[in-house]
Amino acid sequence: MTPIRPTATLLPVAVLALGALALGACAPDVHDEMPGRAQAAPPASAQSGGLKTLRQIQAEENARPLPPPRPQPAPAPPQKLSDASQAPGQPPDQPPVRRRGSSSPPPPPIDQPATPALPAPGSTQGLTDRAKRDLMSPEVDRLRTEDAMGRLDPLQQRDLLRKQQDLRQYGPGPLGY
Repeated sequence: MTPIRPTATLLPVAVLALGALALGACAPDVHDEMPGRAQAAPPASAQSGGLKTLRQIQAEENARPLPPPRPQPAPAPPQKLSDASQAPGQPPDQPPVRRRGSSSPPPPPIDQPATPALPAPGSTQGLTDRAKRDLMSPEVDRLRTEDAMGRLDPLQQRDLLRKQQDLRQYGPGPLGY
């Protein structure tokens, strides 16, 4: 047998002791805030470090004191009127308001040019139908030729009838059918 070295046996014990000290340092500091009164155990979420429910989070938010309100900036001092016809509470960029009892005539109305009426946009339905018909007609022509030669099975004949109905829906073609 080989002799056991004292460092080999003390090393794991020392590591465990350091780990226990580190865990102890991370543990929450528990102290009695109200001595002389029995206190309930902390909630399970605080003990296990688990997730909090929405109600717990809202309760914590409501328990926090609100920050003090920010001081409002002082209102600007009133400006002196440069024009006697300008009302005191009116912004300077608006036309002056006529005072009651004034002998001056009202200002002339501002004529704004009327915006021209735009014509209604034309319908594109005819163009869309023509494009669909142009895309479908070569396939329908091929199926008609195959049907005339007797080469279509019943499923292909059904497809031909459906496509012909779709072509009729889009209106007559350039040849009138």
